[in-house]
Amino acid sequence: MTEPRPNQFALLRSRRFLPLFLVQFLGAFNDQVYQKAFVALITYRLADQVGIPLPLLGVIASALFILPFAVVTPTAGQYADRVDKAVMMRFVKAWEIVVMILAVIGYHTQNIYFLYFVLFLMGAQSAVFAPLKYAVLPQYLRPHELLGGNGLVQGSTFLAIIFGTILGNELILTEQGVALVSIVVVAVAVAGFVASLFAPPARPATQAGPVDWLFPRAIAHLMRMAWQNRPAFRAIVAISWFWFLGATFLSLLPAYAKEELGADESVLTVLLAAFSVGVAIGALASERLGRGRVGVDLPPVGALGLAVMAIELWFATPSRASVELLDRAAFFSDPQGWRIAIDFVLIAAFAGMYVTPLNAVLQAEAAPDRRGQFIAASNVMDATFMVVSAGVVAVMVGLGLGTTEVLVLLTMTGLPMSVLVARYAPGTRLGRVALALWPRGPQ
Repeated sequence: MTEPRPNQFALLRSRRFLPLFLVQFLGAFNDQVYQKAFVALITYRLADQVGIPLPLLGVIASALFILPFAVVTPTAGQYADRVDKAVMMRFVKAWEIVVMILAVIGYHTQNIYFLYFVLFLMGAQSAVFAPLKYAVLPQYLRPHELLGGNGLVQGSTFLAIIFGTILGNELILTEQGVALVSIVVVAVAVAGFVASLFAPPARPATQAGPVDWLFPRAIAHLMRMAWQNRPAFRAIVAISWFWFLGATFLSLLPAYAKEELGADESVLTVLLAAFSVGVAIGALASERLGRGRVGVDLPPVGALGLAVMAIELWFATPSRASVELLDRAAFFSDPQGWRIAIDFVLIAAFAGMYVTPLNAVLQAEAAPDRRGQFIAASNVMDATFMVVSAGVVAVMVGLGLGTTEVLVLLTMTGLPMSVLVARYAPGTRLGRVALALWPRGPQ
């Protein structure tokens, strides 16, 4: 009997998938609304409360949000393997409501230290949910639906990020901004909890073994476990490269827009939107291009496309920036502006095509009773690569490289990455070329 032709959008009509989809979309959206509103608030209104340089305030905010992914995720991955994931999902969403009520208190008292504390709690809530949402997908979806489901989750997450970023930045500094943001974050948290009530049971494959609360030891255990499953470990490392590159792009984009393009914040918003839409396009296209099969056929194409588009971006970027910053209308009155925006969409689309199948491979290769821990290992590695990206960028800038050079050179690491991943897709043309360039040793 032939397997039914996959249709990822049909999953949005399924109770097996729709509640999880809504929960993760609303959660990612709320994260960004709170985080961006908070950063805008401290930048323009609360910075005088503390004697900390303005750029450092945003860095502290990012660090407090990312830190729980190293500290909390290892334990969360263990719990995800030992309890009903639907019940755990409801607990996390109830926690989000409490955190958002605390956020409302922080917004109205405008106490910067309390708001930082709430941001850490929000990061911890996201860190608990991160291994859960990917570990539960193979329980809710059939094997031929896994790639499409991952595409919907990956694509919608990036759309939620850009929508939340824009709304958080725009609302908080209006006359009734604090009240409006307060209403939004609590309402979205409640909506996420309601959606979680409809998630079907996802019972654990095992309940054996104690949970290790000592996170350094738990991280070491996760890494050893992942290393022993080579296909899963390769997927984890390859996924982390995506987050390394994504963190680089998102951190350098403001400087690229201002210094290289001579453009104002309205153009920056368009480029952020182009990047997010591109990832969504690539993620959603993965199912059709991969015909629903879970494997590493597409990631080498995505990595190679990234490298090629990096070269195109190099040539598209003007060699001079305007003295007066260009607004959106002025920037897009020149065809060069459209060319750069399209480049960003295509770079991100290849990135989405690269990472989505790898997420599906990781879920398929991980043992059902340890899937949450494998996802947690991936989250820890992602956070590590994101921190490393900041150090690499700092060194390259310190060596005198411009923003465009840094972006392009790091994106061109897609060339060796495409060869590395393609070696494990020997049935493809890229795979055969990669094996000729870099033969595999004994397995």
